[in-house]
Amino acid sequence: MTHTQTLPAIKDISFINSIGMFVHLANERTFIVPLEKFPVIQNLSEQQKKEFEIIDETNLSFLSIDEIFSVEELIGLIEA
Repeated sequence: MTHTQTLPAIKDISFINSIGMFVHLANERTFIVPLEKFPVIQNLSEQQKKEFEIIDETNLSFLSIDEIFSVEELIGLIEA
């Protein structure tokens, strides 16, 4: 029997100016993501940062860019 780890679900995100992003998870945990690791997100305008969607609870996308970020990348479980 193989143990399958369940990925944490993204509940919401918010920003700390242009330096960080809070990733709020459904399990009530919050991670601070340094945006220097994700320059494509860091370079979005304030309005573009508000225009995002959470896909299948474990992926994040912004409407103005063609990139999808997994919760694993965002919270540092895998290399971005």
